[in-house]
Amino acid sequence: MKEIYNQILKLTNEELDAMDMSAFKINDNVPVQWFYGLSGREHYRLLAHISSMFEYETLCDVGTYQGSSAVALGASSYNRVKSFDLLAQPEIEYIKKDNIEFILDDVRHHNDVLKASPIIMFDVDHDGTFEDLFYKHLLDIKYKGIMIVDDINLNAAMWRFWASIKQTKTEITRIGHWSGTGIVLFD
Repeated sequence: MKEIYNQILKLTNEELDAMDMSAFKINDNVPVQWFYGLSGREHYRLLAHISSMFEYETLCDVGTYQGSSAVALGASSYNRVKSFDLLAQPEIEYIKKDNIEFILDDVRHHNDVLKASPIIMFDVDHDGTFEDLFYKHLLDIKYKGIMIVDDINLNAAMWRFWASIKQTKTEITRIGHWSGTGIVLFD
């Protein structure tokens, strides 16, 4: 995973912004308008590119919201995406892709999925509470892979959460989301 981690660090805005994201359009409602934003402003191009770095893997999305991260992670039809949320998200009913599964449950009840996933996209409440619990859970189950954390610069709670991570980590906001994107290597 360290090799993939290092490949992500070498990505450029030019490389990501050259991607044709129109191929991932599901319908007029989803993905939402920001899905097509440029890297460094939005992170969906980054996620779609990361998807292309894997074949026949299950990628994990924690925090479904409107399903855009799952769609981006599912850009490579060779991979499966399992997207978890605790709250029903009505917007996702329009997303019908064979390689994306939306699961209404606490992801911590699915250690088999977590442990098998080389990539976890993590974007939840942004108050630091579940972020801390989930991070500790990954440590407890001895997760090996990469976690992409959204919104690390959004507020003081997220700054504290990001600062608390002891694994190898790098802020990649320059190619991710304007509110802060970080990647963490669990090896």
